[in-house]
Amino acid sequence: MRKIAAGILAVAIVGALAGCSSSGTAAAPASAEDAAAAFKDQTITLVVPFDPGGGYDVYARMLAPELAKQLDATVIVENRPGAGGILATNELVRADADGLTIAMFNGPGHLGAALAKTDGVQYDAEAISYIGQISSEPDVVVGSGSTDIETVEDMAGTRFAATGPGSNEYIDPVVLNELLGLKAEVVTGFASSNEASLNVVQGNVDLHSRSFGSQLPGILAGDLTPLLVIGVNTGEAEIADVANLVDVVPADKKELAELHSDLVSSGRIIGAPPGVDEATLKVLRDAFEAVLTDPAFEKQAAEAGRPVHFLSGEDVQTLVTNVMNSPKEYVDLITEAYGG
Repeated sequence: MRKIAAGILAVAIVGALAGCSSSGTAAAPASAEDAAAAFKDQTITLVVPFDPGGGYDVYARMLAPELAKQLDATVIVENRPGAGGILATNELVRADADGLTIAMFNGPGHLGAALAKTDGVQYDAEAISYIGQISSEPDVVVGSGSTDIETVEDMAGTRFAATGPGSNEYIDPVVLNELLGLKAEVVTGFASSNEASLNVVQGNVDLHSRSFGSQLPGILAGDLTPLLVIGVNTGEAEIADVANLVDVVPADKKELAELHSDLVSSGRIIGAPPGVDEATLKVLRDAFEAVLTDPAFEKQAAEAGRPVHFLSGEDVQTLVTNVMNSPKEYVDLITEAYGG
């Protein structure tokens, strides 16, 4: 992820905006000690905006008991699927700003939908009180195991598989067409990402872009060939030598490539409603950091196949501000990728 300039000032500004945006602002505790004590024996709801059993749900259920120990509270996981997370986010921003309701977001979808102002979005992504990032992974563009495509130049005029507008697998080729001049076709209508991937393996379409974790089984089996990384490589050895988007774009497109890298790398992030007071938010952020940087938790997560990539709440807030204040050229690209 690119280094974020003037981070402290940006976080201060966002904090001020968040403090002015709540529809349910709680009274500010008198001190950090009071803020911490306010969680004792309370029940915190961690909302997962997807069905049980998926990656987001697994991360949440690993996090909940450890966060409960740090806060001397009970943390329950509640699944609220719908509209790719938009419905749950709309509900979150209307919740009381007391820190007792928090949520896990799909960062790229959460921010992309807000940038595109897609139907149903009723939240200001900047105003949310971010607690931190639990994991992140890049997107990877792949071809079949026998593909003749080797370079970015070889991708010109190819066909990308995608389920439909608004998905990472659709957004990425729209952005790549603009940044790299590929003039590639995006073939949609696949019932699932796995079906789209299978059609790449079978040679019916040329390329497919989605998260590293989703591409990894095919890469390890030799059915898929990684060709381009979009986002930050967080230590994935299997793509260590694969070209990264920010390194192959023309100089005049580098800022847009970095913004897209930030969007993709926003990963799984945790947030609370707008307007959580500074002391309460610090308690939540400190507890989250204590869990995510605990070697025992990191080991448990890795053994479960769910590696953690910690980013502080302050850094997430700054990343969100950067993405949400993108230049019109990038906003227009994301809007197009959402079918706008």
